[in-house]
Amino acid sequence: MHKTNFTALALLGLGCLSGAARAATPAQAGFIVGTVVNEQGKPLPGVEIDVDNTLSYDSGLVTYTDAKGQYRVDVRKLPFTFQVYAKMKLKYKDLTVNVELVPNNPNAVAGLVGGVRDFVFKPKPATSEDPYGSLGRVFVERGIGEYDVDITEVQVTLTPVGQLADGSVGKARTFKLLSSGSGPVIPNVMWGTYKVTATLNGRPLEIRQRMDGRTPAAWNAAYMGGFTRDYNALTPSMFLEVRFPKSGS
Repeated sequence: MHKTNFTALALLGLGCLSGAARAATPAQAGFIVGTVVNEQGKPLPGVEIDVDNTLSYDSGLVTYTDAKGQYRVDVRKLPFTFQVYAKMKLKYKDLTVNVELVPNNPNAVAGLVGGVRDFVFKPKPATSEDPYGSLGRVFVERGIGEYDVDITEVQVTLTPVGQLADGSVGKARTFKLLSSGSGPVIPNVMWGTYKVTATLNGRPLEIRQRMDGRTPAAWNAAYMGGFTRDYNALTPSMFLEVRFPKSGS
């Protein structure tokens, strides 16, 4: 995995936690309880909470966070163990995208006793084993035959245009690409419309959408667009390619 001094792996459109870490939700004997917030500590209502019975298939419990981002599940009479998950539903164009949120404690919760499982809406960290993160992905490859482009040194700037899927407006960020089994990628990009530019060692590159067996898009100094499900992508992604400008182009 290529290292970078830029803000790669950071979520576009969501900032860092400010101030001291949020205090954990107080425990309530016999209940699984928790609070769901974004990275700024703002409560998130309407988040789906799945309380999955680890001993019996398809017998879990489902609830949703209230206006304060809180939930409570009664397990006083349930002598099982439960794994707790939180899913945030985001609308992007005509698609609904489910994002699993990060728990304060990933361990199972004992029934009868209960426990606290708070969640934060933030990107799942990308690693060399799993470089994709939990949000949108931007895949960037060199154009066919463009062997003079060292894709490992390409820097890509993503500038949000308008509101993103999480309701934020985001800000411009510059990334290097990470290696993945599906090609060079920028993980954890909030879905939306972006202006995308690329450089290699300070030299501007031309960029265009990579097409799946269709008429190639025109090369330009910048690409303006959003995310698609091309190339059998499991989550809406952006597929681009770059090259050095050609004489007369």
